[in-house]
Amino acid sequence: MKAVAKKNMSFGSSPDNPDGLQLRITFDEDTKTAYGDYTCPDIYQGQPDNIHPGILSTILDEIMMSINEAMNFETTTGELTVRFLQPAMVNEPLHLRGWFVKKNKKVIENRAEIENEIGKIVARGKGKYIEAED
Repeated sequence: MKAVAKKNMSFGSSPDNPDGLQLRITFDEDTKTAYGDYTCPDIYQGQPDNIHPGILSTILDEIMMSINEAMNFETTTGELTVRFLQPAMVNEPLHLRGWFVKKNKKVIENRAEIENEIGKIVARGKGKYIEAED
């Protein structure tokens, strides 16, 4: 029997997942930074008009995972620390950015931020990613 390739159904970044965030993140090889823009729809709100904190955490993780993928690191999330600085509103543009910090043996460290449309940082994340065994 022939193996069938599985469809990428990532909640954060797959364009094939109609229920997902469908984030579009670009990576700059020279600066080892990732960036993108996103406007979160009402269905992902927590408190009225605010994006649910779990969604913000997912966005930060996806930004940092996209860095790993672009740098050809096959990883899984080992640790994610999020600092929520102020509410992020649904239906308002957000600016996403993340950057590679370092790699020690099998652990990759990255950072990411989400900024609102007036330039205020609404959430920051630090991630440690475990590189897959060969």
